[in-house]
Amino acid sequence: MKKFKFKFEALLLAGLLLFSSCEVTDVTPDPEDTPVTENITVNTTWTSSSTYIIEGNLSVEGATLTIEPGAVIKFKENSELAIGYSTSGSSLIANGTSEHPITFTSAADNPSSGDWDYIYFGDGSTNSSMSYCNISYGGGYNDYSGIIQMVDCHVSIDHCDIQHSTNYGIALENNAYFTLFTNNNLSDISNHPIKLDPNSAHTLGIDNTYTTGSSTKGILVDGGTFNKADETWLKQSVPYVIDGTVYIQNTSGAKLTIEAGTTVSFTKGSQIEVGYGSNTYGTIIAEGTALEPITFTSAAPEKTAGDWDAIFLEDGTSESTTFNYCVFEYGGGYNSYTGIIDLSNASISLNHCIIRDSETFGISCNDNSYFGSLDFNTFEDCFTYPITIYGNWAHTIGANNVFNTTLGPIVKGDNLEQTGSVTWNNLNKSYYIDGTLYIQSTNGTTLIIEKGTQINFTQGSQLEVGYASNSYGSIIAQGTVSDPIIFTSGAPEPSNGDWDGIFFEDGTMSGTIFDFCEVSYAGGYNSYSGNVTFGNSSTNVTISNSTISHSSHYGLYIDENSTPNLTNITYLDNTSEDTN
Repeated sequence: MKKFKFKFEALLLAGLLLFSSCEVTDVTPDPEDTPVTENITVNTTWTSSSTYIIEGNLSVEGATLTIEPGAVIKFKENSELAIGYSTSGSSLIANGTSEHPITFTSAADNPSSGDWDYIYFGDGSTNSSMSYCNISYGGGYNDYSGIIQMVDCHVSIDHCDIQHSTNYGIALENNAYFTLFTNNNLSDISNHPIKLDPNSAHTLGIDNTYTTGSSTKGILVDGGTFNKADETWLKQSVPYVIDGTVYIQNTSGAKLTIEAGTTVSFTKGSQIEVGYGSNTYGTIIAEGTALEPITFTSAAPEKTAGDWDAIFLEDGTSESTTFNYCVFEYGGGYNSYTGIIDLSNASISLNHCIIRDSETFGISCNDNSYFGSLDFNTFEDCFTYPITIYGNWAHTIGANNVFNTTLGPIVKGDNLEQTGSVTWNNLNKSYYIDGTLYIQSTNGTTLIIEKGTQINFTQGSQLEVGYASNSYGSIIAQGTVSDPIIFTSGAPEPSNGDWDGIFFEDGTMSGTIFDFCEVSYAGGYNSYSGNVTFGNSSTNVTISNSTISHSSHYGLYIDENSTPNLTNITYLDNTSEDTN
């Protein structure tokens, strides 16, 4: 019995010793975890020695919250940090270092995108700054928000990693902008990495990267007005994506420069309008290079012609508007009368550009629109004509453009009334005249047509020289044996009488010359007309070394008051007679 009692007491003592050596679990929070439950209304500093836990909506109002390098801030579900939501003079200063970044993240054990809402900067935010911060797993407020939300304020963001957002990375509203935005990385963003207004896009700085999901979507520019005096959209590693209509205009003039190498893409039905409003003026300067062109294109994953509308250059567009080494593609979706580029009472310079895959025209011009310079451009795969322009301005199409299109430029019926002389350059495609082109002015107008040029006419179209009272005009069309000038039908399968003809009226000036020309498939005006019709034109017209063929009536119809100088004319297949 004594032996058993001894063993029992020994076991009891050992058990007590074991129990006393066990650590009892502390149910109180870790002393390094600091829950934050009260709004910040006096200047406050969060230190690097604590992890701050935010649950719910925490506001900084009328005070400055400073966060030390290395600090960690965790957000519970549906939580947010708001700076200056309702009170001015509110600031967040969260400036870490490369060795000790500041972390804003989810409080969940297994974090995922959208766990918390956002860091919100309202119109009361002043001089807020974030640098060397890692911000992740937020953006859960709604479909229109980001991990960082800026409304009518300005913030400096530099060397920050913004990632794992269920919506946007950063969303700017009501002309919010960045005082600095450089060296940031946005990755794994479900929607666009950044959403902002046209007036804010120029505040995006350099050396930012957009990777993973964000690389396919680009920086979303909401429809609105750019009215800055002179700002630049800098090249980013992803496109600017215009959603809606971006107006470039101001009563004192707005000027947008786009940096070489930039891509601007458009969602369905989106467009740019320059100088559209009453008494407003705008300018675009898009100067790319051969190695870094500027591209205007569709934002669709699979691009097709007509995906977006157009760049509209209205009567408030400055003549200094320039496109150089640009690519315009997959637009022309506005209507059947509008190209990828549409000029309305405007003049621009456009050189070394590619215009392709338009659902309609490449470039469309109304009656008072022309080019300060249009040269060394390539037109490809335009569904209709590559250019539509009025006759008074067709001479502003340069000689060095390449038309890899089925049709050439279409010249709308008009009064060609430039005083003095203008020249239609020989293009590698035919001109198409649609309607009646009058060549005349009170002081005299001369149209010079380069050798080798071909001019096609749509059904019922014609040239009228010196027709109006007290108006005078002439044509000088001097081809060569190897490079004749051709006037003919624009029909795919031409037939006699497809177009009306060339008419020389009593205002035709002396020195009008057709030499080594071919005129065919006209005479459709009436039975008293021909491919070429002379009415009171006296002796002012000379036709030599030319072929007149396939008229539905006369080859040449000459009235009693006209005595043209005709030398070495060949007549072929004229339905009535070669001459009357």
